[in-house]
Amino acid sequence: MEQKKLKWKEVYNNNKKRRYCEITGIKEENVEIESNSFKVLKERKYIVLIASIIIIALLVWTFRNDIKILLILLAFFIASGICFFVFNYFKFKCLKDGLYVKFGFQEGKFSYDKLRGVYLSKFNDYSFLIPAKRVYSIVIRYIDNTNRIKELSFPNYFIKPEDTEKFLSNFDIKEAEESKLVQYERFKILKKLFKAAIFIMFVLLMIGLYFSKR
Repeated sequence: MEQKKLKWKEVYNNNKKRRYCEITGIKEENVEIESNSFKVLKERKYIVLIASIIIIALLVWTFRNDIKILLILLAFFIASGICFFVFNYFKFKCLKDGLYVKFGFQEGKFSYDKLRGVYLSKFNDYSFLIPAKRVYSIVIRYIDNTNRIKELSFPNYFIKPEDTEKFLSNFDIKEAEESKLVQYERFKILKKLFKAAIFIMFVLLMIGLYFSKR
């Protein structure tokens, strides 16, 4: 019988507790997850090629009388496309002495005593600006050299829910919630609200300036 495919919402609900509970260790070594954006690009190269041709054609038609603007826009879209695929490649692997992390051109290892959590989040730094129901992120929470809690966030664009569930469940966690992590999450919410308020004030200011000059 074919196994039922998981949905991202199910993976998120199954692992909610991990946001507030510290890691105590791993179940197995060499469990890994990889977001291979280049592999997806290769598999869907014709779709990407057709979409690129359509976008380029629209730009050429729209800015055909201004070559300078056209070249700037083309360079911007090409650079953005390359950065999107490069910086959305990542790989995590549970080694004996720590969690190996590779993303973009960078790589490193977090010892397990520095890790405070690995969980799935619905939010990212820009979620208050661009609502995205299907975008989740794997978050690695750790303690830096100054003993402050920090996080790295990696979007789910090129990974599967089943692989994510397997990777998350490989981490053993404490049963009780950690009060410091609960407080940290509250601080994050306040920070998001502050950013949203600043953004709204900026938009209102721009609108006010626009109408004041009319």
